[in-house]
Amino acid sequence: MNARAMGKLTAVEAKLFLRDPGAPIVVLGIPVALLAVFGLMPGASEPSEDFGGQVPLDTFIAPLSISVLLAMLALTMFPGVMATYREKGVLRRLSASPVPPVRLLVAQLVVNLGAALVVLLLIVGFGSAVLDMALPANLGGFLLVTVLGTISLFSVGLLIAALAPTGRAAGGIGAAVFFPMLALGGVWVRKEDLPDFLRPVADVLPMGSTLNGMRETWTGGNPELLQLGALVVVAVVCGGLAARFFRWE
Repeated sequence: MNARAMGKLTAVEAKLFLRDPGAPIVVLGIPVALLAVFGLMPGASEPSEDFGGQVPLDTFIAPLSISVLLAMLALTMFPGVMATYREKGVLRRLSASPVPPVRLLVAQLVVNLGAALVVLLLIVGFGSAVLDMALPANLGGFLLVTVLGTISLFSVGLLIAALAPTGRAAGGIGAAVFFPMLALGGVWVRKEDLPDFLRPVADVLPMGSTLNGMRETWTGGNPELLQLGALVVVAVVCGGLAARFFRWE
């Protein structure tokens, strides 16, 4: 299969993604709404003692919006689509055609990563232009955390897609993984406000290590080795298990 055909397959998947009225609304609406609502709250753009003298919009709200975006795509939407394709026999039919089913997997990843990139740029652009949000001070560290966090979260999503027998099951498993990560990763309650024994957990879970690594780099610091190491380990383990157990039929 040449690059042109791969491009057509990716374009078809992108159209299907956009035709689903819920997908663009969820992917675009929730992260931007989080940024807008919390960013417009009184004091969000001013230094706060509760945030160590930093600005809450930069040090918490913006990284939170991006982390939620990546987790929604990786843990709920991507595995749901792949499991539904398997359930409906799309992958089985492709395996008997000149188009290998793995190409569909690649096309889905490209579409989801493209959507993530567009919304990430929108969050940064909207926050900077409308809310006077500062850009990440440690841009290299921020990009490193973003890339590793994206790979790690999508490896978990790929494992869910590998194990879930149906699209509905994938949605249920994804939600069962997504919401505990919100609670334990420092989204609902900041890592600093979690009990002492849960703080390391927040830096180990994929969503928490992504969020807290972004928080560090946004203010000019460096991500902790625990956060980076956790993202790499999760990506390797979940990616390996997904490759082992993924079924096309």
